[in-house]
Amino acid sequence: MKIFLCWLLGILFKGILFVKFISLDNISKQDSHIYYRRVYFADAFYEYKGSSETKQVKFTIEVTPLGEKHITIDFVDPLNYPVLSLMVAIKRHVIDLDIKGELP
Repeated sequence: MKIFLCWLLGILFKGILFVKFISLDNISKQDSHIYYRRVYFADAFYEYKGSSETKQVKFTIEVTPLGEKHITIDFVDPLNYPVLSLMVAIKRHVIDLDIKGELP
């Protein structure tokens, strides 16, 4: 019964809760006097329910005393649907850009 219910919910909600991240563009760095904290603004492009959308995001990379990097994502523009998968994808992309040295 549980398997059938999961399958049925998957069919009913297919694509509704899934947000596909495409890219971050127009990345700009905000000036900060705190050396271990970098703040950026960017435009996040993604697909939701088959249509492309853009929202402005703010992300912060903070380095702890032990050298670990903590990334936080804030959406400047309001969103009306679940964004966990989008936030995870943006964090992964930010980590990749930071490792490659491609952030301003």
